[in-house]
Amino acid sequence: MKIKVYDKHISIRKPPLNATEKNFKFFAHELKKEISSSYYLIEKKVTLINETLISFRKLRLFTKYTHFPNIKKIDIFKLALKNFLISIKKKETIQKGIWILDDKASNYYHWLLDSLQRYILIPNKYKNFPILIPKNYENKWIIDQLNFLNIKYKVLNKNTRIKVKKILIPSYSAQTGNFNTNILLELRDLFLERANIKHTKNMSSRIWVDRVNVRRGISNRDEILKVLKKYKFEILQFENYSIDEVINIVCNANVLAGPHGSGLANMLFMSKNSKVIDIREKNDDFRNALMSMASGLDLDYYCLNSTVLNKENESVYLDPRSFENDLEEILK
Repeated sequence: MKIKVYDKHISIRKPPLNATEKNFKFFAHELKKEISSSYYLIEKKVTLINETLISFRKLRLFTKYTHFPNIKKIDIFKLALKNFLISIKKKETIQKGIWILDDKASNYYHWLLDSLQRYILIPNKYKNFPILIPKNYENKWIIDQLNFLNIKYKVLNKNTRIKVKKILIPSYSAQTGNFNTNILLELRDLFLERANIKHTKNMSSRIWVDRVNVRRGISNRDEILKVLKKYKFEILQFENYSIDEVINIVCNANVLAGPHGSGLANMLFMSKNSKVIDIREKNDDFRNALMSMASGLDLDYYCLNSTVLNKENESVYLDPRSFENDLEEILK
């Protein structure tokens, strides 16, 4: 059974506040976007093996809900066959569950803004169903956030053929990198209602999301840190904090800045009209998800250019003088 939650609709986004006539073309195609309809499925007697969902009754693989669209059909078949063969000797049955994960969910951004938004589509009468978590997805932030939100979940045994008598499978709330604003705001409220927010003058109002030993780090980090300290930014690595601590930090921030990446997704917890500074590759017309998100949250979004030095890990060079001039203009 397929239950529609939202019809498809048009989303209008605000461009970066520092967009110029010269670089406007990199954002223009994202300012008006059709957001797909959203729904959830109610299925019976679905078999779950690791990250594979199969209905033997309907001869159906639910790959649309477990993997990003770029996976090839032959790879889907190989994965399903592999999981089927390794699970022959181990079988379990559970009564009910919710499936919201895909093969990108181990990434913080995709967990927070794809998976959890799928959960928002589930009506309250089914919120007693646990989210089903394959063992290999049992990482720090997924479990931390589910516990924080008091959402039921069940970690599944690996390489086991699990028959789920009744399972709810929500669609994506929008194409990844895009947002149904109603769902985005509902997710924001869900976190903030649970948080013990303490507004204090001791907390920094300007946060720099530091990326160390990961993709899209700043190659000339030491030079940039000097500029940031001059403008009283606190340098933080969010992976070292619990979700409650992250929410408190970000709620008290007027500015959230850093290299383009998952850390900036924590703008979800910022107050309206706060500022987000996204350090992006020069001439990038593809990675506009954070711009779209900031627009939906009614935040002031700024995009600053960097130059890619290493294509393998996408490390970038940020010109210190240009960066300081930009900060001077944005923060005045």
